[in-house]
Amino acid sequence: MKVLLIRHSTAVGPYEAPTDEMRWLSAAGRERMRQVARLVGAELTLTRIFASPLARALQTADLLAEGTGFAGAVEVWPALSAEHGTSAQALAALDHAGNDDVVALVTHVPKVAVLAGHLLGRDRVPEFHTATVLALHRDASGARELWTLDPERMTIVRR
Repeated sequence: MKVLLIRHSTAVGPYEAPTDEMRWLSAAGRERMRQVARLVGAELTLTRIFASPLARALQTADLLAEGTGFAGAVEVWPALSAEHGTSAQALAALDHAGNDDVVALVTHVPKVAVLAGHLLGRDRVPEFHTATVLALHRDASGARELWTLDPERMTIVRR
């Protein structure tokens, strides 16, 4: 299976929303994610999208779905939120995916880096700016990096 680990796109500041959970994507964050989604859609056809229940992650996932032509529903996965659930609980979203599935997990820092480290078996992982996408191939022997989408340059760096 292919797994995309995605940090949500740029959100409004912490003083602009009543709570952290309600922080929504800024206009620039929405536009950035639209561009990222188009690049992802040119690379892969998503079969499942899971997202943290926080507003900025759900909006990121919705824009990903829209920009890639994903026809399914975005699935809310509470363990993908920054403050809830272990990495094992977050990665349980992958338990029912098949070998041919392409699954996106939309989450937050530091969880996105923890998940990358867990899957890759490493302490050090790439930096996750907002809207960064890390694509992995995962099978019974483990996971390996395929590419990273750098949202600052809107380029895909292949591994």
